[in-house]
Amino acid sequence: MRKMMLLFCFLFFSFGLKSFAQTYPLVTVEDIQFQSDSSLLANGDQPSPLNGDTVRVRGTVLVAPLVDPQNDRRVIIWSGAAWNTYIQDDNGVVYEMFDGITMRQGDTTGAAQGTFFDLVDTAQVVEFTIVVDEFIETTQGALLVDPVTPVQIISNEPKRPDPIELEISDFYDSQQNVLAEKYEGMYVIIRNVVTSDRNVATGTFRINDGNGNFMYMYDQSGYFTLRTSHRLTGLTDYQPPPDGTVLSYIRGVIQTRWGGSAPGYHIIPMYPGDIDISAQPPTISMIRRNLAEVMTNQSVDISASIVDTDGTVDSARLYYRIDGSTFNMINLTSSGSDIYSGTIPGVNSDSALVDFYVWAKDDSGNVSTVPPSPDTNPQYFYLVLNRNVSIQDVQYNPFGTDISGYNGYYVTLNGIVTADTSDFPGTGVTAYQIYMQNGTGPWSGIRVGTRGSLSNDVSALAQGDNVTLTGYVWDGPISPTFNVTRIDSVTSLTVNSQNNPLPDFEVLGTGDIGLAGNGDPMKEQWESVLVKYLDVTVTDENADGPPNNFGEMLVDDNSGDTRVELEDGFHSYHNLSDPTRPNYIRTGNTFEELNGVMYYSFGNYKLVPRNDNDFVGWVTDVNEADQLPDEFGLFQNHPNPFNPSTIINYNLPVQANVTLKIFNILGQEVKTLIDNEIVSAGKHEVSFNANGLPTGIYIYNLQANDFVQSKKMILLK
Repeated sequence: MRKMMLLFCFLFFSFGLKSFAQTYPLVTVEDIQFQSDSSLLANGDQPSPLNGDTVRVRGTVLVAPLVDPQNDRRVIIWSGAAWNTYIQDDNGVVYEMFDGITMRQGDTTGAAQGTFFDLVDTAQVVEFTIVVDEFIETTQGALLVDPVTPVQIISNEPKRPDPIELEISDFYDSQQNVLAEKYEGMYVIIRNVVTSDRNVATGTFRINDGNGNFMYMYDQSGYFTLRTSHRLTGLTDYQPPPDGTVLSYIRGVIQTRWGGSAPGYHIIPMYPGDIDISAQPPTISMIRRNLAEVMTNQSVDISASIVDTDGTVDSARLYYRIDGSTFNMINLTSSGSDIYSGTIPGVNSDSALVDFYVWAKDDSGNVSTVPPSPDTNPQYFYLVLNRNVSIQDVQYNPFGTDISGYNGYYVTLNGIVTADTSDFPGTGVTAYQIYMQNGTGPWSGIRVGTRGSLSNDVSALAQGDNVTLTGYVWDGPISPTFNVTRIDSVTSLTVNSQNNPLPDFEVLGTGDIGLAGNGDPMKEQWESVLVKYLDVTVTDENADGPPNNFGEMLVDDNSGDTRVELEDGFHSYHNLSDPTRPNYIRTGNTFEELNGVMYYSFGNYKLVPRNDNDFVGWVTDVNEADQLPDEFGLFQNHPNPFNPSTIINYNLPVQANVTLKIFNILGQEVKTLIDNEIVSAGKHEVSFNANGLPTGIYIYNLQANDFVQSKKMILLK
C-alpha cells in the first residue's frame, strides 16, 4: 500500500516536478561526501565541498522514515519531529566508499508533507532534492521544502544493500582513524565484539574487540533505545546488553560524533535483528549504598540487583579499595531475591576515598562487572569524613569519570549565590540557571536546580545570598544535566544573610580549559566556578559554523583556544546567533577581561558570561572605525546564504537621511530596517532577522540622500 500511495502521488505531480527538478544538478553521494586522505589527515573532517548547494541525489533507502505512513506514523530514525533516513549509492564508483548519507526533512507539517518523503520505503532507489548541510560533524541532505519538491522513486530493489564487513580497528586503532570518514552514512557489520559501558538511561553501549579498540552504539533508532521520546513502545522490548555480553554481530549505519561524552564513530542499528547476542552474562544494576554521607569508622552496606536472563547467578562479589590501594573482596549474599548485599568495613581516617565495583558470574561461566573497567574507570565511590559534606566534596572526582560520588543522594550544602535568574532568566529553550559557591579554588561551585516543591523559593535567590539547602545530587550524561553536577529537588532552604560579597574570580588561561576533555579533572574542577580570562582575542566569532551557529565563539590569550557561550546570559553581546542584542562580537575583537561561570555541554567546557559586567574592555578595530569613508557604499551581506540572520554594512561619507528596506523577488516589501532616519557619517551595520520568511532570493535597497543601491541575498532554511 505504501508503494501504491507513493506512485499515485508521483503521477499526480509528475508534470510540474519534471520541469522544476531539472533546475538543480544531479550529483552522486560521492560528490557530496568525498574528502581526500591528505585533506582528512591535515584538516580532519571538513564540511562537504557542496555545503550549502541545492542538488538532486539518488540512493537506496536503508530504513523507512516512518513505521507505517497510514497506521503508525512514529519515526524510526529519531531526529526530533523531522523525517529521517539513510541512503546508500553503490553506483558511485569513482572513489572508495563515501557512498552513504542521511536525508532529513525538518518541516513535516502542512504543505511540506507534499514531498511525500514519509512514504518512501526500505530498498527503494529514490531521488531527493536537497540542500547539503552539516549537523555538527555529520553531512546531511536537508529536503527542499520551499518550494515543496516531491521525492521520486527510480526503482524498487529486492532488498537493501548488504552491509560492508569491517572491524572496530577500521575506526579506532589505538586512536580515532580520521580516514574512516569514508564510511559515514554507510551500512556496515562488525562481528565478534564484547559490550561494556551499558547506559540504562539511553540504551547505548560500547563495543570492544579485546585489543583495546572500541566504538559506541548510538540509539537513534526507535527499536534500540530506552528514551521515551522515541522508543517504539509496543514494537520493541529492547534492553541494552549487560556489560560483558558477546555479540556475534552488530550491523547499522555509521555516524560521526566528535562532541559529547562518547566522541568518535558510532554505529546505529536500525531494525530488529541488527544485533545478535551469542553469550550473555548476568545483568548488574541498581548499585546503592545505605548512607549518603559516610563518617569515620562507619561501615557501609552495598546492595545491587543481579539477574541472569538465560541461566542462574552462580556467585557475586563486591570489591573495594581505600585511597587507590589493592582491592579487597567481599562475597555478596542474597536472601532469595535478585538483590545481593555486602558490607564495607568502617575506615579509621578522615577524607579517605573508597571506590568499589560489583562482580557476578553465571552458571555458564560468563562474567560481568559494573563498572566494566574498575581499575581505570571507577564510577562508584564515597568520601569518609569527620565533618559535614561541602560543595567541594560533592564535586570532587579525581578519576575523570565526571560523576559525583554523591550522585543520587540527598545532602546539605552551604554557599554564596554567584548567579541568579536575573543573570540566566531562561529563554524557553534554556532553563533558569542558579549557581552557588563555597569560597574559592577547585571544585567550589555547583549549579542549583529549580525542580521540586520549593521551586519558587529557589528561583527567588539573588546574588550574594548565603544559603544552606538540602537537595538531591543529580549528575548524568543526558539532558538536562549535560554532565553538569547540580543539587536539585530542594527540600529545605535557609537564606542565612544577603548582599554578601561574591567569591573572587579564578584567573585561568584559555589553554587551561581548551577544547573537549569531558571529565578531565584539571578542567572539571572549575565546573560552576566563577572564572576570569585576561587579554583575550576572539579567534573565531562562530565556533561551530557556518552554517551552524550555536552562540559560541573561540577566544585565546596566547595559551590556546577555548569556548565562550553567548546565548544563556542576560547581556548585550552576540555573534549573530541572537542579533536582537546590540553588540556584535567579531573575529579579531579583543577583551581586557571575560568573566563568567564555567559550564559544560555538547563535548566542551565553556565560559558563560552572566551580564554586561562580565565583558570588560571590548575593543574592535579602532583605527578603521575612526576613518570616515570617501564615498557612499552598500556591501554584500554576510553571511550569505544565511539562516535566519545576516549583517548588512553600508558607508556614509556625510550625514544622510537613510532608508533601508528588504524586498522579495517579486518586488514586494517585506521589511523596513531603517525608515528615513538621519544617520551620521561613518561605517555602519544593520542586523536583519528573517524569521517568518520563506527560503528564497531577497533584495536589500539603500537610499541615502541621492544615493540609491540594491543587492541580492539568499535566505536558505
